[in-house]
Amino acid sequence: MPERSIRFLIDTNLFVAAVKSRKTKSTELLVRLIEGIYELVADDILISEYERYALKFEALGFLELIRNRVVVIEQSEEDILRCKPYFPAGSAADVVHAATCLHTGAILISNDAHFEGIKEAGIIEVWSITDAIKELL
Repeated sequence: MPERSIRFLIDTNLFVAAVKSRKTKSTELLVRLIEGIYELVADDILISEYERYALKFEALGFLELIRNRVVVIEQSEEDILRCKPYFPAGSAADVVHAATCLHTGAILISNDAHFEGIKEAGIIEVWSITDAIKELL
């Protein structure tokens, strides 16, 4: 368990893994993040993604819990420009998620391979879902 208060951004793939079956370690992780001592951040695009999947998987309860806990952050143009070179074309949402992490110092929890370049460059910290489960559960 981390010793300091940590800020996280929960990527859509964790949200989907958690709400799709609701009886997995991913679900336990999502609940721990929502109910825990951690600070949660998101951006408007990510909130829209959560909404889309909450409707698809009938997980409006999880969506409401997240909405009540996250702080929605607006990124600066400077943060977006710093993150953009690490992503392929067509990954605008991922750039914004990374910029949100850069702006807030949040750890991104994601299994999305698009974040490997920015992780390797040390611009933001990225944990896989498995790493987050090992650290937080």
